[in-house]
Amino acid sequence: MKPNSEPADETPAAQTPTEAAAPLAPTPSQPAIPDTPNAAAPDADAIRAQAAEVAQICAQAARLGVSIDTADAVKRGLKPDALRSQVLDNLAAASDAALIVATAPAAAAAKDSPLVAAAKKAAADARS
Repeated sequence: MKPNSEPADETPAAQTPTEAAAPLAPTPSQPAIPDTPNAAAPDADAIRAQAAEVAQICAQAARLGVSIDTADAVKRGLKPDALRSQVLDNLAAASDAALIVATAPAAAAAKDSPLVAAAKKAAADARS
């Protein structure tokens, strides 16, 4: 039998302790990252559907009197829910502005003119 002349340390001399601690290949405790595209990135069909919904919302807004640039909304990547919120905010602002009406204050105790008083008296006399 040959005596064991090698040291008990199994770490190769070229590796530092941190290199030996970090495995390069996935281990059973570390699942490999799948080769699928980024799940957060929408596909072309989703982008087309979103653009169509944005165009529909802009058309509805135009019928309600709110002007929104559809091309700009699609170009900026504005989500349909955010666009709906913007339309509702614009409608609320327009509604608030429409409620402000300039009117003359009512006369405190306006008396009838003499001509109106004479007409009322004549009508009352004719009824009796």
